[in-house]
Amino acid sequence: MASKNVPVTIIGGGPVGLALALSLARQGVRSRVLEISETTTTHPKARGVWARAMEIFRQFGIEDRIRSGGLPDGSDNFVLLDGLDHELARTEAEPRNDHGPARKSIVSQDVVEESLAWAVAGQPNAEVCWRTEFIGAVEDESGVVIQARDLKTGEILSWRSDFVVGCDGGAGVAAKAAGIEYERVPIQAVMLNTYFKADLSSYPCARDGGVLVNRIDDERDPIHILNTNGADRWLMLRPIGREKDERERPMTEDETVSFIRTVLRAPHLPIAVINESTWRVTRRVALKFRNGRFFLAGDAAHRFPPNGGHGMNSGIEDAHNLAWKLAFVLRGEAGPALLDTYEAERQPRAFANAEMAFKNYARYPYVRAAHKSLDPDRIAFWIKDLNNHIHSSGHVLGFVYDDGALIADGTTRPPESPRFYEPTDRPGSRFPHIWLDDAHTRTTLDLFDDSLVLVVGADGEVWRRAAATAAESLSIKLPVFALEDAGLREGVHIGPRGAALVRPDGVTAWRIGWLPADPAVELEQVINTVLRR
Repeated sequence: MASKNVPVTIIGGGPVGLALALSLARQGVRSRVLEISETTTTHPKARGVWARAMEIFRQFGIEDRIRSGGLPDGSDNFVLLDGLDHELARTEAEPRNDHGPARKSIVSQDVVEESLAWAVAGQPNAEVCWRTEFIGAVEDESGVVIQARDLKTGEILSWRSDFVVGCDGGAGVAAKAAGIEYERVPIQAVMLNTYFKADLSSYPCARDGGVLVNRIDDERDPIHILNTNGADRWLMLRPIGREKDERERPMTEDETVSFIRTVLRAPHLPIAVINESTWRVTRRVALKFRNGRFFLAGDAAHRFPPNGGHGMNSGIEDAHNLAWKLAFVLRGEAGPALLDTYEAERQPRAFANAEMAFKNYARYPYVRAAHKSLDPDRIAFWIKDLNNHIHSSGHVLGFVYDDGALIADGTTRPPESPRFYEPTDRPGSRFPHIWLDDAHTRTTLDLFDDSLVLVVGADGEVWRRAAATAAESLSIKLPVFALEDAGLREGVHIGPRGAALVRPDGVTAWRIGWLPADPAVELEQVINTVLRR
C-alpha cells in the first residue's frame, strides 16, 4: 500500500494528521499518514478538548471514547494550594449551556490520539504508516512525487499524490519542503514537562482539580501540576530557561523524584517518573498556509503558548476546514481556487488564538505573585480574573470568517466576547445548534457532513424546488432541511421564506431572509461563487 499513489499524503500522525485522515475518509477521499514514531504519543502533551473540537469528534463517533479517558465534568479549573491538603482558592468551572451537542472535556493528548488512531484503523480510505520518515517531495504540473523511508526495513518508498498536508507539529520539516517560512517572534521560555506516577487520590483537589498550583516557599514561584486522570498520573511543568535550556545538567531520576516530593510536600510519597519532554513557549504563525499543492495545519502552521488550550483544538478545526475543500476539488465539484480559502479563513483564526493565548500568558505573573503573598483578598481578585482563562465558549464557538468560501451579506459583525457565545446564522459563522428531537440525540449540526446543505424556513417549498434544479445543473448533492420554526430559534434570522447555505464543516456560506425573483438562478450563482467554480 505504501508505494501506491494516493490523493492526499499527510506528514505527521499526531491528533491533527489523524483528524485530517478521518475527515477525508468521511468525504470518500483516500489518504496516507506518515508518522516517524512507532505509535501514538506516550506523553500527555496538550490537555483539554473544547466544545468545537468535541462536536467534530462526536461526528466522528469517538466523543464518548475520548470523554471516558478524561477528568469529571467541572474539572476545568485552577486550584491554588498551600500544600495538597490546604486549598486557597479555585477558579469556577465554565457554566454548562445548550450552545452545542458536546461539552468540553479535560482530557490529555495521548487519549485523543489513541481514539483517533482507533477510528482511522476502521476506515479503508485512511492508511497510517508508523515508523515512516518523510524524506522529501517534488511538485510538478500534475501532482507531487513523495519519498519516504520505512524505518523498520530501511526501504525507500515513492508515490504520487495530488496534495500534501504538513501536520508535523513544530518540526518544520513539511514547511521546509513546502517552501513556507514563519514570522520571527522571540521565544518566551523553555519548559520541562515531567510526567510521573504518584497516588494522590486521597486528596480532594486531586480528584476534580484540572491544574494544581502548589506554593513551595517564599522565594520560588508556585509549580503547576496538570491532572491527567484524577488519581495517579500527573504532569509537572517548570521553566528551565528563556531561549534555551539553561540548566547546568538535567536532574537525575532520583533528584527529580526528590524535587517532586518537595513540590508536593510529601517526603515519603512513592513516585515513579514515566518520561520527560521539553518545549518552547512561543508564537509562530506561518506566513502562508498554502504553497501550490502543499498545505500546513495544526502546529506546523501555527504555534502559540498553551495558555487557554487553543493549540490542539485549533489544529483539529484546521483539519475539518481543509478536508471538505480538498474533497470537493478532487471530486471536481469545486474550482481549484476554493483551496485558497483555507488560508483566508484559518490564518486569521491562528492570529486570534495566538492573541488569546498571550493575554492568558501575561496574566500569570500577577497570579503567581498573589499566590505567593497568601493575601486572601489579593488571591480572590486574581482568581476572578483567571476565570477568563477557563471560560472561552465565546471565542471557541463564536468565531467569524470574514473572507473565504462564503458570501458576506453586509450585516453587522457580532461583537467579540471571548467568554459568552451568541448563536448566529450570519455567513462565516458556525450555524446554530438546535436539537431536532425531544431526546436530544439529533442536532442541526448533524446535517452538515459531506455536502452543502440548504436550510430553509417553514414556507420553503420554493427553495426545495430551486435546490433540486441547482443540484442537477451543477452535478452536486444539495439536500434541503426545513427548520419549521426558524423565526423562533435563537440566532436564526432566515425567517419563514428565507434560506441559508451551510458548508460541510457547519459554517454558513450564504443566507437570505426573503424570496428573490428567481430562487433557482440565485442559488446556482451563489453555489458557483462559494465553490469558486
